[in-house]
Amino acid sequence: MEAYQAKSPEALLDAAGGCDLKITPRAALAELACMVLVVWLIEWAVPLMGNNATAYGGLALIIAVLMAVCFLRDGLSAGQLGIRLDNFIPALGDLLPFLMVFVLAMVSIGLVCGSVKLGARFWSMLAVVPPWALLQQYMLLAFANHRFRVLLDGRESTAIATAVLFGALHLPNPVLTLVCGFGGYVWACEYARRPNLFANAFTHTIASAFLANTLPHWLLTNMVVGYNHFR
Repeated sequence: MEAYQAKSPEALLDAAGGCDLKITPRAALAELACMVLVVWLIEWAVPLMGNNATAYGGLALIIAVLMAVCFLRDGLSAGQLGIRLDNFIPALGDLLPFLMVFVLAMVSIGLVCGSVKLGARFWSMLAVVPPWALLQQYMLLAFANHRFRVLLDGRESTAIATAVLFGALHLPNPVLTLVCGFGGYVWACEYARRPNLFANAFTHTIASAFLANTLPHWLLTNMVVGYNHFR
């Protein structure tokens, strides 16, 4: 008989691809709806109010409180949420082929159209985007994806729902909607195998910098979503 070896919650989650989130489907749906509603208000309603800084701040605070309250109540460890370093290299290794293909495609289009500009803006994005990318990955995966796992059966349906949500939150920017839908699917699939928000945020940053600085203006007007995309 083999000796019994205790496994950590993170190891069990990695092996099963499941979710230890103990909430009802109704609660999961309500929390998802709350997050989406607040993000929608930030993207569409506040711009109609003249991009009021107080409104932005208030809604951002609501999201922060929602994330904090759910984190404390859910009882999931940092490792289960993907805030960990032990599997960073394997997770990054899984994501790099997708990133390389994406970067190659963006640069190729940019070279054909004469729109590649890897100057100061490109390097500043590499320096500034990581915290924003990490926040988006947390909201998408550590929060939304875990709730989709409560609502849906199987990794595939959860990954698809996560991708659709991420793409939809980038409307009405057509290029960002398509790219983020694809990226959301890749990140969700990897998150089910090896949850690591840092690897996701790293590839998110690189992809964003190349996307914004290689495509021609007629194809990617801006990197803005919501009502402000039309301005």
